[in-house]
Amino acid sequence: MAGLVLAKSQSNRLTDKNTLDFHGEPMFLVNTKKCLELFDSVYVSSDSREILKQAEEIGAIPILRSEELCGDIPNIPVYQHALRIMPKDIQGIVAVQANSPTVPSGVIEKVKILMNEGAKEVMTCHPDHELYGSVWGISRDTLNSYTDFYNPQPVVRIIDHSIDIHTSADYVRALKEDKVYN
Repeated sequence: MAGLVLAKSQSNRLTDKNTLDFHGEPMFLVNTKKCLELFDSVYVSSDSREILKQAEEIGAIPILRSEELCGDIPNIPVYQHALRIMPKDIQGIVAVQANSPTVPSGVIEKVKILMNEGAKEVMTCHPDHELYGSVWGISRDTLNSYTDFYNPQPVVRIIDHSIDIHTSADYVRALKEDKVYN
């Protein structure tokens, strides 16, 4: 199992969100560092050479992705691209969104444990069980057989109270959040 952080350079709703300062460091590094504490291998997928350089400096493995894997596309093709780059013995990923810096390490670890115990797909969700995937574990086999990129149906859902940052209001709220930030 490998950790994967997606950190594209641009966002439609909040300019440069993945590199915004979050308590003294670029937002994408917050979850990258959490993953580095939990996984033997952590990859960062980005179209930005600067993001990849910073990720590599702290020990993550960079994956440069093309422009067609950025923009408004579902995560599955990006995960599939990353998994093609990773060694074949990696049987799945635990992907952590760069724009969910308040996700507790414990949630990431719980997804990792469930995946290592044989779960094929695990995703975090809001307390109302609405999926949003700040953390998404998925096996290589499941990922390679995905047919509906817009309608994930994870076998296991984990409640996650973290803030997924898409707007400046989300960003301000996440900065003020103190009960789940690690």
